[in-house]
Amino acid sequence: MAQSAFASGFNFLNSLQTLTKDRVLTPYIVDIVFRSNKAWGYLQQKGMVADVKGGLAMGWPINVGVSPNTATFWADDTLPVNSMNANIIRAEVDWKGYQDALVVTFTDSLLNDGSPDSVASMIAGQLDVTKMSLVDRLATDWVKNVPATKDPKGFDGLASSVDDGTVSGSYAGVSRTSYPLWKSNVNYQLPSASSILNNMVTLDLAATLDAQRPDFYCTNNLNFGTIMTALFTQDAYIQPEMARSIGGTDLILFGNPVYIDSHIPTGVTTPATFTISGSNSFGYIYGLNSTYLELCVHPDAKFAMTDWQMPTNQLIFLTRIVFVGNVVNLKPSAHWVLLVQGG
Repeated sequence: MAQSAFASGFNFLNSLQTLTKDRVLTPYIVDIVFRSNKAWGYLQQKGMVADVKGGLAMGWPINVGVSPNTATFWADDTLPVNSMNANIIRAEVDWKGYQDALVVTFTDSLLNDGSPDSVASMIAGQLDVTKMSLVDRLATDWVKNVPATKDPKGFDGLASSVDDGTVSGSYAGVSRTSYPLWKSNVNYQLPSASSILNNMVTLDLAATLDAQRPDFYCTNNLNFGTIMTALFTQDAYIQPEMARSIGGTDLILFGNPVYIDSHIPTGVTTPATFTISGSNSFGYIYGLNSTYLELCVHPDAKFAMTDWQMPTNQLIFLTRIVFVGNVVNLKPSAHWVLLVQGG
């Protein structure tokens, strides 16, 4: 790095500027980059986080068949005796690792830390940005990533786990062709947002299992506004008291919260490739059942921060933040996805 020339950057034009400091209004950094991660936040606060201490992969047994011995009988009928050795199989997902790093030069830290002229701590501020960058990537991959076609080291995202085989022919190693009940409830072809509520109700009923149905919904700004407009028309809009008191914009639909999440894209017309084409597509709406979603995290790598290190040949400080885990969809049929192709 070239020698700093900060002094030459001060161009004192007159006595007033020479004798008067700038007034910095905030002792903190105003962020203009990061957007809403509400669906990701909800995933972490509703008892869906599980600390999983290692193991080669994360698996769970699923039943894929009924008993072959169920039959009527009378008197001395010969009764069926068949093995049930093949009705339970295991679904498994791999661990996924994410990291970010903060690098600060010794001289930057020296001139900023503890100085009466520092506006905010450079290390603390940049560390916050690093953490938010990592969380933003996690929230993005939870929605968009398809390991088979995008980043194989990233999450098994909603794009692949809440699907009917259009995007991902299998999930957690289980084929959706061999086991059709492993499919989610989908509608990738809603041509217009004008019938958005009717289609959400249809999918919600299809995803109802044993009196359980999706208990939260997430979408983008465009679909959120369309849902609100439709509910206003029917005088059916209910806003949570907390959201009202703090000026929030979340709403209650079918008795459950709807969240705006900036990572749910618009402009998607080809779900098989999850490609954003720049069309007038309003994008996705997800109906999710929290009972069957788990954010599995290794407790020793839950946003763990390494010790600060300094290489032998440079005067820089380095630390890394590490996250290892995956989002597990235990039962894809308990969820639904709707793609609104037009406004």
